[in-house]
Amino acid sequence: MRAIQQWTFVWYTLSFAALCLGAQSYPVVAPLQRTFDVPDVGKANVSLDIKSARGASLYNLQCHSAGNSPEPDQFDYSGDFECKLSSVGHYEAYSTLLTEDAHQSRDWESRGRFFSAELRGVCADIPEFGANRDFALRGMKLTLQITDPVFTEDGKLSSLKLTVTVRADAHAQRPIAEIVPIPKTQIAAQCNLQQLFVDFVKLSTGQ
Repeated sequence: MRAIQQWTFVWYTLSFAALCLGAQSYPVVAPLQRTFDVPDVGKANVSLDIKSARGASLYNLQCHSAGNSPEPDQFDYSGDFECKLSSVGHYEAYSTLLTEDAHQSRDWESRGRFFSAELRGVCADIPEFGANRDFALRGMKLTLQITDPVFTEDGKLSSLKLTVTVRADAHAQRPIAEIVPIPKTQIAAQCNLQQLFVDFVKLSTGQ
């Protein structure tokens, strides 16, 4: 009987938490699409405000290369090119809202980080882990699309174009990016998805 009472209490607690989470709402974002020309990835300096339908700045997207952080004490950019998303005027527990990890402990734990190998050949065509990546959160879908990447003779990423697209998505209510499963089949071994990305589905299920 005691076990049943404890389980009932846990069930009601979880149900109430889910109800509160589901009831949370975010300002409607204004749709936008903008393309940035990055002629020198080593000096990448992309900054874009995502605004509400009323024109107020809600979020800021910044993209830089490793070692080129404008605020190294707040965020450690890594990879060949990395984008982070933060709230404007509000403190967040996450260093980037693009993370899928509710217990994020490292800045690089998101699909906002790009390596040159992920933008070449068959690896670039992998949905959500190649050159095109969608992030669903806070009432919006944010898309990062990298086109025209140029590489040096030794394979280093030299330049690129980044297209950022934002549109409202009423179904996206997670405070950070929704979890995207890492594909397990028909992926070329050289793409190294398991080494370059955290499997948040595996972490959440404890498998």
